[in-house]
Amino acid sequence: MASYTSAGMSYHSPDQYLTLLSGLPANISLFSSKKTPVSRLKLEEKLKTLEPEHRQLLADIEGVLQWGYLSPQMKHDLDAGGAEQPVKQIKKVLAAVKDRQLKTLVRDKLDFRTLVGALRHRHDDPSVPLAGDWTVSRFKQNIENNWQEPYFRLEHACPWLVEAKQYIDNDEPLLLEKLLLQNAWQHLSRPPQAQQFSFYAVVIYVLKWNIVERWTRYNNEFAAQRFQQLVQQGLEQYDQQQYDQQTEQPLQETEK
Repeated sequence: MASYTSAGMSYHSPDQYLTLLSGLPANISLFSSKKTPVSRLKLEEKLKTLEPEHRQLLADIEGVLQWGYLSPQMKHDLDAGGAEQPVKQIKKVLAAVKDRQLKTLVRDKLDFRTLVGALRHRHDDPSVPLAGDWTVSRFKQNIENNWQEPYFRLEHACPWLVEAKQYIDNDEPLLLEKLLLQNAWQHLSRPPQAQQFSFYAVVIYVLKWNIVERWTRYNNEFAAQRFQQLVQQGLEQYDQQQYDQQTEQPLQETEK
């Protein structure tokens, strides 16, 4: 885990962030996107204008919000002898985020991930409640104390839980993915006006880029899987037709 100094974490001027953000394509509508507005390689090139400490913090924020991606530094820390648990990594990243609104954003995203993870865990293994130091979410106690409740008694605070549980129970991964990404997208689409050209805005852009990338990749994978299913169904129907024709022909000859 990288160390962050107060001096190193001083913000750019708004003009510098304006230049950076203006040089990036706009994040277009989520579900109509066929591909990301810019490649990851080009995005990384643009982000090189950030101070090294900000680049590291951005990478670590991505890492704790989606464990499929870890910054090189976090991978090194986790792979080293006596690797720290993910929760400890998350706490370090949160401690490094000095901007109050950005910290709130990261905590909200962690709450979201925690609830989705709890729903999935309970669906797969309902007899083993989550316990111990497994999350930093403010909903930790609600989940542990209401493990047998359908929505952990949080359906009023998080109404999307009702639909998410239905999709998990009915094994509808595409609808679940679409619901979760839509909620995440809407949450990121309400940035504070004062943060329009700031490190906060850069984080928002990158997180929205990740959502578009995840949806286009998932949608393409689902489309390919669905195509293979249709091909398989077509082959099975063809085999059945061939079989029916072969069994009908001897019967017709017998009748003659």
